[in-house]
Amino acid sequence: MLRGGLYVRVESLSGVDQRVINTIFMYKSKQSFMKKNSLILLILLAPFTMLAQGVGIGIKGGANFANMAIKDVDSESITDFHIGAYVNLNVSDKFGITPEILYTAQGSKTSNATVNTDYFAVPVMLRWKPISLISLQAGPQFSFLTQAIRDGVDIKDQLKNNDFGAAFGAGLHLPLGFNGGVRYVLGFTNISEVSTEEIKNRTLQIYVGWTIFGAK
Repeated sequence: MLRGGLYVRVESLSGVDQRVINTIFMYKSKQSFMKKNSLILLILLAPFTMLAQGVGIGIKGGANFANMAIKDVDSESITDFHIGAYVNLNVSDKFGITPEILYTAQGSKTSNATVNTDYFAVPVMLRWKPISLISLQAGPQFSFLTQAIRDGVDIKDQLKNNDFGAAFGAGLHLPLGFNGGVRYVLGFTNISEVSTEEIKNRTLQIYVGWTIFGAK
């Protein structure tokens, strides 16, 4: 949603003109966001890339069973999705690092309302393979809010733009680069900008993926 002087200037335009300006503004903002955070991710991962014995690139997607932990409030999980891409950086046969870029839809439901939030998430998972078929994974996750809706009303300005948490889970590695797994993401950040109670994200993910080429 446009705010301040920019909103005032476009308010007098026709509906079509205003929609065009809004679309251009949102596109440029998202494009700038992706460029900035992709550059930061590349800088952080450069040392690991140099040490990697193998590099692989893949895609993944799956289901989210998402909730929000709110003190003294009963909430229910909602079912949504996540989709994105990953890079495998294998340091050895057993150890590796897998950074990912995901679009993840989350939220929660209470007796009064349903909240839906969308994030760009960047988990950086450390992997250990006790055997070639199975990996155990854990690492930090950085998330960036793109949208927040409560019962059809935009509430993005009531939530923090960033969320930080930890992700941990296990993966199954199959022939031809196919894989699957389960992961739990525990949010550490109080995402509310207005509530007196802390609100934190909780998400269980089940996913399937395919390493298109390179290290599995």
